[in-house]
Amino acid sequence: MVQSELFGCIGEKEIRKYTMTNSNGMKVSCISYGAKLTEIFVKDKQENLSNVLLGFDNLDSYLKDRSMFLGAAIGRVGGRIAKGKFQIKDNLYKVPTNEGENTLHGGENGFDTLIWNSEVVESKDDTSIIFYRTITSEEDGFPANLQVKIIYTLNNKDEVLITFKGISDDYTLFNPTIHSYFNLNNDFSKLLSGHTLQINADNYTELADDLVPTGKLNDVSETPLDFREQKDLSQAIEDVKRHFKISGIDHPFKVDNSGNIATLINHETGRRLDIESNRNGLVVYTLNVVDQIWKVQNKKVLPEFGVALEAQTLPDSIHHKNFGDIVLKPNKEEEYYIKYKFNIV
Repeated sequence: MVQSELFGCIGEKEIRKYTMTNSNGMKVSCISYGAKLTEIFVKDKQENLSNVLLGFDNLDSYLKDRSMFLGAAIGRVGGRIAKGKFQIKDNLYKVPTNEGENTLHGGENGFDTLIWNSEVVESKDDTSIIFYRTITSEEDGFPANLQVKIIYTLNNKDEVLITFKGISDDYTLFNPTIHSYFNLNNDFSKLLSGHTLQINADNYTELADDLVPTGKLNDVSETPLDFREQKDLSQAIEDVKRHFKISGIDHPFKVDNSGNIATLINHETGRRLDIESNRNGLVVYTLNVVDQIWKVQNKKVLPEFGVALEAQTLPDSIHHKNFGDIVLKPNKEEEYYIKYKFNIV
């Protein structure tokens, strides 16, 4: 079942909010501004239905704040592009920068800033919201015109499938993701206490001071970033702060994607989230810095309010061949997916 409602307007353009509900009562909402994922309501072990995804309940907050990228569709390229420069074949490109000298999450006019066309598709076992549009090189400063589809699908097994499809008229980059922050508590004010995290990764990317990968892959062994077994997330954050002298976890992991790439569990509510993807990277960010006063579900947003788990090809891979290939060839469609699977432990 799908409910469509007016979420607000940008000029004369309506922004629609779509809420999909499955046979178990699970609800997933998304909006046509930025193709953002805004809510995921799922039951806990006591059958209580509550939201586990950080998002605003009004359009104005999304328009005023981009720094947290709450639930945002990210593209053309997730993560940072060093110096906003790259080479494809013999051509050198310079794209707009928006974080010092670097380009972050597609630049100032990334996917999350755009208004998307939408279509609803319903069947017996699942429901999909399809966001689609053409992004010209003049709009975002990247080479080539890119046709994109971002598809959210909810099925009756309490799974959310996110599919990205891209096809362009010339060579360009395509490395999209979703910037979803999760908190599996029934109350966001508990921050990330009670959560454990497991990541199917033997390595993480070494980062320079500006958080751009150096190209080196470090072994997670004997570091606070060893999540190969379930680990208390709050304690891991504190260990990372001490070990690396930084404000929290903000690291890309090179994952084995032959099965689940990560599992997040809250032992108080019994909620379990397994993440599956055909990408080789998972960026984990524990919302380390909150620059302004924002509220989510009437709670003041604080650092460690949620954990972002962003499946993508490793960041800045255009500069590091060992990170993966994100070059989109002309007239050749590329398809990526992320799947969120909810269960009770």
